[in-house]
Amino acid sequence: MSSALSLLLLSTAPALAADDNLGGLPEPDPYIQAHVWATLYDQDEDRTADPAGYGDPEDDSGFKIRRARVGFTGINDTWRYAVILGQSAPFDGLTALGGTQIDIVDAHAGYSPAEGLWITGGVQKVPVSRELIMSSQRLALVERSVASEWLIPGRDTGLTVDYRVGSSSLYGKLSAGVYNGNRSVVSDDNEGKLLAARAELVVGEANPYRTWGKVDGVTFAVAGDFWNNNDVATDTTGFGADMILRVGGLAVTAEGRMATIAPDDTTIAQPDVLAGTRRLGALAQVGYSVAAYEPAVRFSLWDDDADNEDNGDVADVLAGVTRNGRNHNWRVGGGYVHRMELGGTPIQNDTVRLWMLVRL
Repeated sequence: MSSALSLLLLSTAPALAADDNLGGLPEPDPYIQAHVWATLYDQDEDRTADPAGYGDPEDDSGFKIRRARVGFTGINDTWRYAVILGQSAPFDGLTALGGTQIDIVDAHAGYSPAEGLWITGGVQKVPVSRELIMSSQRLALVERSVASEWLIPGRDTGLTVDYRVGSSSLYGKLSAGVYNGNRSVVSDDNEGKLLAARAELVVGEANPYRTWGKVDGVTFAVAGDFWNNNDVATDTTGFGADMILRVGGLAVTAEGRMATIAPDDTTIAQPDVLAGTRRLGALAQVGYSVAAYEPAVRFSLWDDDADNEDNGDVADVLAGVTRNGRNHNWRVGGGYVHRMELGGTPIQNDTVRLWMLVRL
């Protein structure tokens, strides 16, 4: 089925582009992304199997495709859409249990009935976390933190309403949505729903979802968000705050998050936890743009149970530098990942990694 969808995407986009009258719809632009890793050194290489842990993909020295995506997008003042298929390698040894497959990454359409207002339906990012909302093409160190991958919703199928009000240098943005809550791109299999809301204030004219590049003046943005996912046997409620400061070539970002997950109706399915559990996550990053280069350092923290000290308490420091293409269509770089087990048994699992990301 995935192969058939890929052929449909590739054959449909040129045909649409050739049509001069799309009924007000924007012409589709092809979307191709390839993200390649090269692991130069990994401390926990083992002839049999490395110990699985949060944030550690267990890569031995070699190469892998971290992301590969293809599709098309379109946007104008009234309409926007995206249909993208892709594959993503597991983020760490624990998500590797789910395997790797080609799936729908984005499949949504949006309509703007009034200035500043957008209504978008389909498979899309849930409006939670600045780092998650940012495209991997715009992340200073290309990869997201462990808290962003484990603590908060990612993509889901649903409806999002965005409203922006203000000027180009001072504005507020409100986002709210309802989603299936099961991350299925096909249908919903239960009555539970995921609700999410986000409020943001931006002062300054620079893009608050990009870190590379020197900017004029000062841009500061701060946002808070909330979500609740009432799944079949588990109820999760979370909230967080994030910020970005851009001055000249300097870009500073930070996030703090907490979520409570608790068993719900255990007569229907097995809950993800047996008792109420608090989970915490945080990150802080500093980067500076020098011509085409962006050196950056990020500290991230993840605790899967705040009431216990075990190997679910982890942190890492990623320091590296990325060179950006002039048209923002490619990035190459490398860095060192120092991982820390804050509770439980320490593991030697640092990594030296190179990366290349191309987007057309």
